[in-house]
Amino acid sequence: MRQEDIDFLNKNSGTKFSEVKITVLAKSLTNNEDVLKEIKNFQPCDGWISLQSSSAGRIKSADIDIKDEHILAGEFCNSDQKSLSVRFDGECWRLFTYDESDDGKVVLKKNVKQLSKINDKTFINYNVYYEFNDKFGYRPYCSSFVGFTEE
Repeated sequence: MRQEDIDFLNKNSGTKFSEVKITVLAKSLTNNEDVLKEIKNFQPCDGWISLQSSSAGRIKSADIDIKDEHILAGEFCNSDQKSLSVRFDGECWRLFTYDESDDGKVVLKKNVKQLSKINDKTFINYNVYYEFNDKFGYRPYCSSFVGFTEE
């Protein structure tokens, strides 16, 4: 997309879009311990995790203790500006890593901020990416967790 088109979109939509390149890597795992190891190796600095017997909770480091519980879902970001999403589908865990890099797919990006359940001053933030489709224009492609903010 040309910069003048992005400027027009930003001026008339009330949303700030930018053109970036995103790389998405997918992995499947079949063992809860391997998933925890992947999360710890990712070195998250912020995120949330949902376990089988407890509600979702915020994490702020790789020091995660799941107390032998089954991981259901989680989203994490690290100091390298990468994002990791984990979902259990009933048979295996799907892990997706998102990285804005020069060798990625060209997409439009906007930041979305939503109120979290932590309290009425803590927001959860995502980058939402849109890819171009010849028939339909820009369509949602993926989203990545980018952290919590306190306001």
